[in-house]
Amino acid sequence: MIKSKMTNVLVPIVAVLIALLIGAGIIMYLGESPVKAYYYLFAGAFSGKTAIARTLLEATPMVFTGLAVLFAFKGGMFNIGAQGQMVMAGLTAAAIGGFITNTMISNVYVILIVGGLAGFLWAGIAGMLKAKLGIHEVISTIMLNYIAMSFEQYCLNYPLKAIGTSPQTPPVIEAARLGKLLPINVPLNYGFIVALVCVGLVWFILEKTIIGYQIKAVGYNQTAAENNGINVKRIIVLIFGISGFLAGLGGVERVLGGVGQFSYKQGLTASYGFDGIAVALLGKNNPVGALLAAILFAALRVGGRAMQFNTSVPSQIIIMIQAIIILLIAAENMIRVWIQKLEKKGEAN
Repeated sequence: MIKSKMTNVLVPIVAVLIALLIGAGIIMYLGESPVKAYYYLFAGAFSGKTAIARTLLEATPMVFTGLAVLFAFKGGMFNIGAQGQMVMAGLTAAAIGGFITNTMISNVYVILIVGGLAGFLWAGIAGMLKAKLGIHEVISTIMLNYIAMSFEQYCLNYPLKAIGTSPQTPPVIEAARLGKLLPINVPLNYGFIVALVCVGLVWFILEKTIIGYQIKAVGYNQTAAENNGINVKRIIVLIFGISGFLAGLGGVERVLGGVGQFSYKQGLTASYGFDGIAVALLGKNNPVGALLAAILFAALRVGGRAMQFNTSVPSQIIIMIQAIIILLIAAENMIRVWIQKLEKKGEAN
């Protein structure tokens, strides 16, 4: 059992190291020093308070979406719709915070909850379709992404558009804003603390509650779960709802945290919804693992910009490294067998 847990920890570490080695080979082929390139990569992500703040700011939405994806995975579901859930929650946060001046309604606590509920309801549509009609969640969540993105364009150009500007919403009022964690020119905000709290809550729900047991039971075998008295349809809807709530918090944080000057702008949610899939995979569907994976991917992204600025290595190398990591995680049995052979060889000696 202990060896199995150690192997689970080693697999993503080995995947990252192999990806970095392959990346070093590509950098050498381009005529640049891998040592120099990787120095600027990691210095750009972790050297000093400002660099660390940028990395954690970039990691925050990935933590939320990584948790959203892994929560669905635990229930045997594939939530590919975290992107759309972020969009709907972000638009909801911008609408309340930018157009309602009553601080009893338009304050940071209310908007976090209501924005998360927007993600809950949007994901719940896929859950209902799966539970009631048997429609595969991959298809429904992808289609819901397209609907959300089209709705985003409509809102930013018509009902939510700020007067006399490019497509974006008005800034949310002061009471609706997440405070900064550090007095520096990087909008790292209390959304990161909310993400850390969510890591703990997701772990607690999955490992210490009856609902968590039922979710995992449905994930292992729906028929067996139903035979044991679990309402599988209700659990499926709940899985998607909670998953959407978590992803929605990521969209709310982008708006209330000041990443877009406290407005919702096109591209504000970037590709964080899809990054969550990679984060969940690298984190081995473990909340703490997802947190570490999110920080790693954020560090590669932030440090990649510093590497590109200080060397001749293009930032696309970082995308290649991320892709290699994901491919190696997908082929984890190959790495697992290799690690087990090394363990057996060490025992024999």
